[in-house]
Amino acid sequence: MRYPFADGHCDYLLSAVYRGYQFADPLPEQHIALPYMQQGNAKLQLFAMWSNLRLEDTPYTQCMNMAKAYHDMLKTYDVLQPFGPDFDPESDKIATVLTMEGAEPIGTDLDKLHEFYDLGVRALTLTWNFPNAVGFPGVQPGSPGLTDFGKAAVREMNKLGVAIDVAHLNNAGIDDLLEISTQPIFASHSNARALCDHTRNLYDHHIRAIADMGGVIGVNFCKDFLTTNAQATLDDVVDQLRYLVDVGGIHVACLGSDYDGIFGCPEGLPNPSGFPRIAERLAEAGFTPKEIRQLTYENLSNYMLRFCK
Repeated sequence: MRYPFADGHCDYLLSAVYRGYQFADPLPEQHIALPYMQQGNAKLQLFAMWSNLRLEDTPYTQCMNMAKAYHDMLKTYDVLQPFGPDFDPESDKIATVLTMEGAEPIGTDLDKLHEFYDLGVRALTLTWNFPNAVGFPGVQPGSPGLTDFGKAAVREMNKLGVAIDVAHLNNAGIDDLLEISTQPIFASHSNARALCDHTRNLYDHHIRAIADMGGVIGVNFCKDFLTTNAQATLDDVVDQLRYLVDVGGIHVACLGSDYDGIFGCPEGLPNPSGFPRIAERLAEAGFTPKEIRQLTYENLSNYMLRFCK
């Protein structure tokens, strides 16, 4: 059986703008590319705008450049279409969603949040690995929760219909979100801490809480978030999916590869062309075809349909 796949996070856009990545003609180090996606039956891809604070351009300028690159990509390649309720994963099309990783481009100006919403942003990862005006990252254990501005931004995202992404956010910030968000939150590219004890990964009680409110968690392919071994493998990814299902239920787990944002990929998953191997391993582990389709596509697509109407 050929399953469709949905991926909750990649960092292609920054490299498309600043490193010359080409969607149809990939460079050797590139992960996200049309031929790889077609080989792996990738049907829904969330494209993140991540701001590199080491670049001369401001985060706002970087994101405006990436938003232009995203929309130019949609105009250039007929195979791509914005995700929405009319998308058919059995067609020859690939659906896309524009997202933002880190609220730095917004600063403390909620008008910029509206501006990016108008450009198509439908999910926002509140922090990356540094504090910002919204909150604090998970790589700073013991840091406080959301700022007052962060809480105001969350309420505004709820009103607008922007999915709130807790990947990279610290535990206190996740606790705040669980109290104040009126929409289900999600983790676009995060793993279970019980399997790999890293501050970027989620505790079981947060997995359950995200699942209980209707959110999803995308398994990240980054080696450091999968294993302490020298090399991550396809089995590490499948183990994370199985664990998320055990803790939060079949509806919570999905994929969030972090392709083009990680150095080194799990063995067997060099790029999206390897996605079908995940379905094969899930079948070997005893998951039914219906459950496999939920994990590979439907959980993430159903969640994003709340925001892509």
